[in-house]
Amino acid sequence: ALAATEGVELFVANIQGVKDAPFDESTFSWIENRYQWENRVDEDELISRLECFQPDVILASGWHNSGYRMALKYFEGRAIRIFAMDNQWLGKPRQWMGIMTARFYLHSICDALFVAGERQAVFAHKLGFSEKKILRGVYSCDHEKFVKIHFEREKSLSEARSFVFVGRLVPEKGLDVLANAYSRYRKTASDPWPLKCYGNGHLKHLIKSSEGIEYKGFCQPDALPNELSMANCLILPSSVEPWGLVVHEAAAAGMAVIVSDAVGASVHLVQDGYNGYIVETGDADGLTRAILRYSSLSQKERRIMGENSYLMSLQFTPKRWANTLVTNAGELAANQ
Repeated sequence: ALAATEGVELFVANIQGVKDAPFDESTFSWIENRYQWENRVDEDELISRLECFQPDVILASGWHNSGYRMALKYFEGRAIRIFAMDNQWLGKPRQWMGIMTARFYLHSICDALFVAGERQAVFAHKLGFSEKKILRGVYSCDHEKFVKIHFEREKSLSEARSFVFVGRLVPEKGLDVLANAYSRYRKTASDPWPLKCYGNGHLKHLIKSSEGIEYKGFCQPDALPNELSMANCLILPSSVEPWGLVVHEAAAAGMAVIVSDAVGASVHLVQDGYNGYIVETGDADGLTRAILRYSSLSQKERRIMGENSYLMSLQFTPKRWANTLVTNAGELAANQ
């Protein structure tokens, strides 16, 4: 969407070869100006390429990357520098340390923050950024692709009676809670629905050994809309989840959503009892009850939940993302 915006030229630096998220290279190969890195950013190489490109705006994916920090410092006064941030304010010691050092460490290399939602905006304010220097909505799914699934559901008389999990198969995704809760659900429900799991990671054995759970492996982005069309409720019981983009994908596809309260996207995309359920993090009993509650609804009630999810998904789109970045960068430049 940004590349399609009139007057915009795009340069992208990105990591490659992530084991738990092996995205197909074709996902990014259309980008003409690109610098890929594996273990660490070569700041000299990055700065050299940026010098040739002469950016007006730099959006960096996080301040933990020293190569990105060096590049932003180098372009001080020559480009609007924005950090993307999905960290929720949790009051942890490292976050308090960040607050104490932000004016020296962060403000010197950053003109604004592009945050995911309100939990992240709270942290941004604590870091000393005023409201006019906080952009919102840094995450969006490929909305048009997933919305097509929602409209196809509306036309169908049948429904896909199954649950789905999409994410890395790692501890912070709450897979132990998911396996436990789903096992209890199967023992309680008279006609239990299957649970389809998509992802990659070292806890795949936990999924493969659970009765009723179908392990599907890693799913490439282009294939995910079709896979979601074969389920009608997403479950994401993460113990740590700054945002959770798959919540937006599921909502756009017209699916109900069951999430833990640790999921950052729940603030904007899930209303308990309206388009899904929010359960306490780590509560397997609560998750079991939510799964049972949803599958016990009538088909009409489940369709209403799916429609409500679709409506909530309209808050975020790639076009809105691009407009937010371009418009706010222009205002920041005018006020410098």
